[in-house]
Amino acid sequence: MLKFGTAGIPINAKNTESALEYLKEIKLDAMELEFVRGVNLKAEKAETLAKNLKITLSAHAPYYINLNAKEPEKIESSIKRIVDSAKIISIFNKKNSENKNVVFHSGFYLKQDKDLVYEKIKTNIQKILKIMDENKINAVLRPETTGKISQFGSVDELIQLSTEIDIMPCIDFSHVYARSLGKINDYDSFSNILSKLENHLGKKGIKDMHIHISGIDFGNGGEKKHFPILNSEFNYMAVLKALKDFECSGTVICESPRLEYDAVILKKNYEEL
Repeated sequence: MLKFGTAGIPINAKNTESALEYLKEIKLDAMELEFVRGVNLKAEKAETLAKNLKITLSAHAPYYINLNAKEPEKIESSIKRIVDSAKIISIFNKKNSENKNVVFHSGFYLKQDKDLVYEKIKTNIQKILKIMDENKINAVLRPETTGKISQFGSVDELIQLSTEIDIMPCIDFSHVYARSLGKINDYDSFSNILSKLENHLGKKGIKDMHIHISGIDFGNGGEKKHFPILNSEFNYMAVLKALKDFECSGTVICESPRLEYDAVILKKNYEEL
């Protein structure tokens, strides 16, 4: 089964604490902590929230990350932001092992050879994993499929990474659609992605998923901005049907501007398939 939730605090909640109660009330099952500009949830507060947590939590590391930056200091700060995010989610993980996923955008190609970029990003993720291991930080790193053509993070790149080091991908189907300039937008295309995940990562590839869905707009360079799902040409129903037919498990996070409203639509449509 899939759990459904929001990217960040829902529209009708004031803070993280009230969000966790509210989402349960409207029968959603998950929330992704959005550390957009920095990891703003203190460890002490996370400890308190974890005590009565009734939904599944994940975290999205800050957006200012580029593991392929030319400047060493930018790479170090990127590594720190991901590690700091993992530290917080690991507090929730102690209470429930489903609270484990840390999503992040890996970086940009910067007009460099893609194979070299791949190796540099892989090396830097390995550094993060080493820090986590040394500090007993229990979390799963999930680089996300990205929506812009200039960004590292195609489905194939992330699947390959996941076969070589101890990570799992976050599949943002809306980003995949935008990155393909609208070409990947039907049941067969989405099913092909799920088949790849299963073929290369085993059953875990489809039974332990972390997914993003929203409406989205794109231009020549890929993703432009997120839309409400009903105002976008992105075929979210085909994604839901593919996920159902493959009997996928995990979490679906809605990044639509309508947050919980669209998350409820996604969950309702999925359950009715």
